[in-house]
Amino acid sequence: MSDEEFVIALVGILAGVGFAGFLFWNVFSLIKQWINRKSGNTDINPQFFKALGEFKKNTERRLTNIETIVSDLEEEQYRLDETPETMGDIEIEEEETRSTSGKGKDSDGNLRNMLNE
Repeated sequence: MSDEEFVIALVGILAGVGFAGFLFWNVFSLIKQWINRKSGNTDINPQFFKALGEFKKNTERRLTNIETIVSDLEEEQYRLDETPETMGDIEIEEEETRSTSGKGKDSDGNLRNMLNE
């Protein structure tokens, strides 16, 4: 065997052993991760919980703002619906205000009610 053939064979053997080691290392790390996942030993990031808490506070604040806006709009709608009904009511004046005009009791009251409508 010549020197060139020996070098090529040695490089081939080293490349094969290196590749096989790489494959075994990856398989071993996958098995290790699978075992750790099954055992429940996971590290929980505290920054995640902090961000989650801030998100919850912001969401609750937004919901309360939206609820107040909606309740104000509903109250305004209720007021708008209520006002036309009250405008059609007939107001009857008391007898003292009718008698101050100097004319008869009954003749003046009907005219005032008709004008108020």
